[in-house]
Order: sequence, then structure tokens, then C-alpha cells
Amino acid sequence: MTHQAAKDRQRGYGSDERPLTKVLWSRDPAMRDSPIGAMGNHEPDRATVDYRRYYDPDYARREYDKIWLKTWVYAAREEDIPDVGDRLPFQLGPKSFLIVRSGPDDIKAFYNSCIHRGAKLCDKAEGGNKIVCPFHAWEWKIDGSINHIPGHWDFREVNAKNAGLREVRVERWGGFIFINCDRDAPPLSEALSVIPEHLAAMMPERRYTAAHFRRLIRANWKTTQEAFHEAYHVIGTHPAAIPFNGDSQSQYDIWASENGNVGRLITPSGIPSMFAPADASDLEAAMVTAATIAPWHYPGEPLPEFDPARDLRAQLADWHRALFRKKIGRDLQAPDAVLIDSTLYHMFPNMTIWLSEFIPFVYQFLPHESDPELSYFDVRLLRPIPEGEEAPPASPRIDIGPDENVADQAPDFQFLAQVFDEDMHNLPLIQQGMRSADPDRNHSVLGRYQEMIVQHWHDLHDRYMQA
Repeated sequence: MTHQAAKDRQRGYGSDERPLTKVLWSRDPAMRDSPIGAMGNHEPDRATVDYRRYYDPDYARREYDKIWLKTWVYAAREEDIPDVGDRLPFQLGPKSFLIVRSGPDDIKAFYNSCIHRGAKLCDKAEGGNKIVCPFHAWEWKIDGSINHIPGHWDFREVNAKNAGLREVRVERWGGFIFINCDRDAPPLSEALSVIPEHLAAMMPERRYTAAHFRRLIRANWKTTQEAFHEAYHVIGTHPAAIPFNGDSQSQYDIWASENGNVGRLITPSGIPSMFAPADASDLEAAMVTAATIAPWHYPGEPLPEFDPARDLRAQLADWHRALFRKKIGRDLQAPDAVLIDSTLYHMFPNMTIWLSEFIPFVYQFLPHESDPELSYFDVRLLRPIPEGEEAPPASPRIDIGPDENVADQAPDFQFLAQVFDEDMHNLPLIQQGMRSADPDRNHSVLGRYQEMIVQHWHDLHDRYMQA
């Protein structure tokens, strides 16, 4: 994009009474020294996306080989395998991987396939000091080295040097486990880009999975993921949120480099949208936000008493900060935005992590094993571990079918379960609608600013697919 084109781009829709995110954030003194106050370094200029890349089987096959097997993919959390010998399968499209804690602070990942006849070695979360093939009982140690082959006399070419499980790269950050099938890929640190610095105050390594679901969706994984790349859909999909959620005032940033690409979406809370009725007030927005936070994170605690003459968002954040200190036992050294706003960081290709004590989520978007018009949406609630305490056991994953509601199956997500269901209702309609488009106009039309992250992700797809 030319400098003039970038300069002419309108960055949100706000007013003096309902300011843009950058104005709200500038009022917080703590933001001046915080890395999260930085702006992105890239602005794409893509007008359309061909719908065929959302449903074409040939595109999906090439996408798998050129993107999924060449990038750092968020696979699991360390608390999923807390003890030495614990392991679990990770399904990534048609391939399955075995992730195992091979030592107190050592995690390995292998192709989930017996080197003898290809049987799947791990089909569910399990433990123990040996990995045993269910077909012919070949046996490996948890570090992947061969331990025992029944009737070894008949396999003279198989020995300790060549019989180990085939390994894929593993790296970790913040309690997250990532895998990469490309031995020559740059390190995870480059793919993470600004995320470790920006999320340092939230201490993701001192969190645990307090609730967890995975829902099968009748839509391509990109269709599903892109719903969370913009706040533009709030007015149509979540209209009840606009009196206390500044969707139109949202800010979008992209950090792009050769080996790392991160998009950020910031939607301020405690302030009405520009689409809200004229009589929607800042005070009412702050009160609704507090009434949403309290029962979910701090049941039984009183709501704040706001002074309308003072900065309402600062009062809301101070109230939340005090309750965090009371419950978790430490001060949260972070700007107000971390306590009250919805700030999502998207790491290419499939991870979304929230910089938010209001909604401390992490999302995982995964392709279906064989059908490009199906995908998995995986959501974890990552609560902080109180100071001086051990992490509670990770909440087991709840698997939800394509015709089931999150609100019915995963009630621990409370009010946000209904919000997810609103999104889930739309996603199959988007997929079906793309299939129904006029062949002479078989593409989307993207907003210049509000759909910047969608633009950039497809630019990246082009780059990887053409490599």
C-alpha cells in the first residue's frame, strides 16, 4: 500500500462522546510505558477473496501441505500432560500426532503412527512409561526410543538406531505447546512476534484450563476463524452488546515480518457503540460491564459504586484490579485495558489469545480430517493460579456436535456461551452462502480497515501457497 493510501484510511468510527480505542487508551497513564500501546507495522490493501479457497478440496489439500505442515501450530497446554509419561493425541487435519511429557520439563511430539504397520499409537489421553502399539505390541519408551519388538528375530533390518518414533519439532511458550513438521522452519519466537512481550503481565504460564470445549462446525476453518478477526459483525450478530461495547471504535493492528505475523483486534468495553441509541450512557455501559464481570469471576462480591464525575473506565478497572488482588494474591501490573477491554491477538495460522482479564480465553481453529467445509473451534478459559498455590487439574474438554448449543453443553462459560451460539448459528450460513454465489462474482468484498486482518491472512495464504 502506498503511503498516501494508508494515510487516507479511516481508522474506526467514533465521536467525542464515544471515542476511538486509541483515545480511550491515551487517557491511562500506565499505557505510556506499556508495550501494548504500540501500533502495528503493516497495513494490507486487499479488496477481495475468492470463495473457492473456503470449499475447494484441491485447495484444502495444498493448503494442508504448504501451511499446516510448514508453520508453528498451537497444539495443547502443558497442564494437559502434567506427569511424566502423560500423553495425548493431537489431530491436525488427516494427520495425528502424539504429544508426551517425556521428562519433568521435557515434552516431545511424534507422528502418531507405528513404524511397523502404521497403527495409531495413542487414541486418547493416557499415561505410563511405555508406548505400546495395540496391533502387534511393539513398544517404545516415552522418549520415543524403541524398547521391545516381539519376534525381533524376524526384523533383522530394524535396530535401536532406526526403530524410534518419528519426531516433529516442539517448542513452548507461556504454558502452550506448539508443533512444527518443518525441520527447517525458523524458531517459535519469531512466529510469536510481539505476543510474549505484550502478554507478559498476564503471566500465561501461571494459568490453568478452567473450562474447555471443542465444537464441530459446518464451515471451513477460515470461515470460522475470520469471524473473530473483526468486530464489524457485532451489530448484526450480537446486537445486545452495542450499548456497552464499542465495536465501531475498535482498533486493528498487524505486525508483519518474514517469519512472524500477528494481528490484533481491540474492542473497548464500558462505553456505548456508535450504533447504540443516543440515550445509551457511559455510566450504564460501565455498570453493565461490571455486572457481567462480577458473577463470572468474583461471585458474591459487591458491584462498584461509580462516581459519574470521574473517569468511569478507570473506576471500573480499579474495582476489577482490587478484586483480582483479593482473589489471586498479587497486583496486576498492567494498564486498565487489560482488565476491561476485549483485546485479541491472532497468530498465524490458527491461534487467538486474549489479552484480557475480563475474557481470558485462547482459541484454536482446526481443519476437519477430510471435509474442507467442516472445522473445529476449540476454546479454553485460562484462569490465573492464585499465588502460593498449585495449579488445579485441567478441566476436561467437552466435545460439542454441530447441532448442539454451547450454552447447553458447556455452562461454565456462562453468558459468553450464548454469545458463542450466536456466532455458531451464522457460520454455516456463511459457508452455504459462499457456495451459492454468482459464478461471475465468486468473491467477498473486504472493508479497508475493519477487515484488515482478514486481508492480511489471505495475503499470507497466497505467499505460502505459491512457495
